[in-house]
Amino acid sequence: MDRLQVQWAGQTRTFDGPRVVVGRELDCDIPVTDAKASRHHAFLQVEDGRWVAVDASSNGTYVSGQKITRLPLTGAPVSLHLGSPTGEPVVVSVLASAVAPPPPPPAPASRPLPVAEPTPVQASAPAPAGEFWKNLPPPQVPASGGPVDAWRPAGVLPPGQLPHGHSVVLPQQLQTGRSLTIGREQGNDVVLADPLVSRHHARLDPATPTSPAVLHDLGSFNGTFVNGQRVQGAVALALGSEVIFGNQTFRWDGHQLIASATAHEFTLYADGLTQVVAGGKRLIENISFKLEPRSLTAVIGPSGAGKSTLLGALTGLKPASHGRVIWQGHDLYQHYDQLRFQIGLVPQQDILHPQLKVRQGLRFAAQLRLPPDTTAQEWDHRVQTVAQQMQLTERLDNRIGTQLSGGQRKRVSIATELLTAPPLLFLDEPTSGLDPGLDLEVMRQLRSLADDGRVVMVVTHSVLALDVCDNVLVLAPGGRIAYFGPPDGVLTHFGKTNYPEVFDLLDDADLWQRIPVPQHAVDTSAMPQQSYGGAVPAPPRQSVSRQLATLVKRNLAVVLADRLLLGMLVLLPLILGGLSRVVPGHDGISILEAGGKVGEAQQRLTVLIVAACLMGTALAIRELVGERPIFKREYAVGLSPGIYFTSKVLVLGTAAFVQGLVVTFLATVGLPGADGTAGTFRVAIAIAVLSAVMVVIGLALSALVTSTEQTMPALVGLVMLQLVLSGALFEIAGRVLLEQIAWLSPSRWGYAASASAIQLVDRFEGTDRADWIAQSGAGHYLMDLFLLCLLGAGAFGVGLLLVRRSATSDD
Repeated sequence: MDRLQVQWAGQTRTFDGPRVVVGRELDCDIPVTDAKASRHHAFLQVEDGRWVAVDASSNGTYVSGQKITRLPLTGAPVSLHLGSPTGEPVVVSVLASAVAPPPPPPAPASRPLPVAEPTPVQASAPAPAGEFWKNLPPPQVPASGGPVDAWRPAGVLPPGQLPHGHSVVLPQQLQTGRSLTIGREQGNDVVLADPLVSRHHARLDPATPTSPAVLHDLGSFNGTFVNGQRVQGAVALALGSEVIFGNQTFRWDGHQLIASATAHEFTLYADGLTQVVAGGKRLIENISFKLEPRSLTAVIGPSGAGKSTLLGALTGLKPASHGRVIWQGHDLYQHYDQLRFQIGLVPQQDILHPQLKVRQGLRFAAQLRLPPDTTAQEWDHRVQTVAQQMQLTERLDNRIGTQLSGGQRKRVSIATELLTAPPLLFLDEPTSGLDPGLDLEVMRQLRSLADDGRVVMVVTHSVLALDVCDNVLVLAPGGRIAYFGPPDGVLTHFGKTNYPEVFDLLDDADLWQRIPVPQHAVDTSAMPQQSYGGAVPAPPRQSVSRQLATLVKRNLAVVLADRLLLGMLVLLPLILGGLSRVVPGHDGISILEAGGKVGEAQQRLTVLIVAACLMGTALAIRELVGERPIFKREYAVGLSPGIYFTSKVLVLGTAAFVQGLVVTFLATVGLPGADGTAGTFRVAIAIAVLSAVMVVIGLALSALVTSTEQTMPALVGLVMLQLVLSGALFEIAGRVLLEQIAWLSPSRWGYAASASAIQLVDRFEGTDRADWIAQSGAGHYLMDLFLLCLLGAGAFGVGLLLVRRSATSDD
């Protein structure tokens, strides 16, 4: 095919096609400076094997004084004037090629692989209002042999991105005829130093005379995507196919994979975002803007203006009812599985356990977020890298909760998100509760992250450091844009001299009559009507054993580092065991030693039942609600709620089981034991199992409540309920309704098993006080333990449902 030569502003470049973009934007192949030229002024593209110039501007494109809309290009040079007949000239010439490269051969019938077809772009038709991003060109590859980065300033893209036009698979590599491996490990033919790329990520089979090149996914953790679709097995590559490994995007030109990293692709577009809830209320309405690479944008506004709702819509966690979020040319909602790992979100609450040291917290986060084939050395290297980025290297061995300032803790949360090197970073109130000096420190750190090439957006209530931002987005009540632009234009736009006056004005009913129409606001009538609903696709499945092992180790580390919790684990059974010794008498739990009297043994069992219920519930009741922000963020990046809940049950349940054994030992040591065979041992097992089951119930309650303040009343109420329904205080058997309700109480079966072990009910045979479920004998004892464990399994199921619900709840 013929090549196109373009001359402008003293520069000359040559293109193979299929499309060249001329305009004022940085991502254009031919960047011009004439103010009359549009941002994307004209397209020089190949149609039916011939070059054609297509005008896409507001002020027009002129040739010899005549305005053109479409002009076929021949071998003779043509001077295109942009914006006016005397505007900046761009001279284009078609150069004849000696030999045209053959088209890729079709796939044979014997190999029924899916073929990745590029989506055609209709450049000549203007996009409808409210869909402005559709007029933007696809990323272009510079001509071979030309300078890779001549078209854009250095550092405009996020760190870790390969330069636009960089070839990772060269034609000469494929000419060997052997397959090429792609991955993170150095032994691959193509090495991608990306934390989201697996060690052995994909394999590329070269084209043959009878078949096209074929890309195989090798079971990668984060997937291989071709034209927005996750590769299942293998896919044949077509000319122009988009290929994504981790954070890296490439184009297949028929011969090689070429990095595609234009500023356009790393610009975030919000198009007509509207969130409608029950009753028709709109939380945000018709919000449209674009955020370019290396930009820091602050979102401010009064309470109820929809700031957090907008954040949820932009991150995909709470998709907008209407509208689109465009990233890398893809609709975020439709390609969420592909794009989710490129988004970092720092919630208002810290997302690391305060009991851990910085190094521990970041390392556990790396183990959960990075591919399962990541080595320990790679984890440590990644932790060191993000710590250095956030100036935390000297704080790695400090405890997060007690040895860091508020600003440093926030930097640790940001470092957690940087582990996966996301080019998009959102923060919700990162300066909340910080002193003004720390407020400025955090904002300057965000400025530095944006300068590295990221798109950074921060929701904030503070206006002290807005001058470090590129843009300020002001939301009015009702979720409408009142202003979007540079910080120095906010006060002028509202006609005020300070920000408190601006916020007062935002609450006025006649706001829209008192301020100019925001430039970036879009008429709501042009809003797209397609609805995406509110459901977020489930995170991709991860390794069960790996997640469980990591979470168990982290839970143990938190327990050992938390002095209060560790003290409660050790002291509570000692205290409760000591209290059991105040029961009058010296016969322990032996009824024979007591001369057939059951009072002392029954009282000692009652104390043990209360101790088990209290220890198990107290250990777990605050566990989930206290770290809900951490769990919700980890769920968004792939943590399984079932594995999370199971890890808590394993660690805390085991601790409670041991506590049950200890408290029983302290309550009975030195006193006569149970009369039956191994009776005291059976009592200890029953109390330990009851304590572990109460952990499960406590965790379920912790998943149900919405704040730690609600846990104390729940703890007291639950323990009292267990005491009443246990049958230890008064007889439950034979009382209609009360007996049936008590069957759902773990303490009822724990007490029955303990009573069976010491043959307590045998003393009441033939009386109204006989309790059939507590009769002595191995059969009744095992039945009681089985039903106690069955209640624990039921509580586990309920707790799991509540944990899943809390993962996506708004609390």
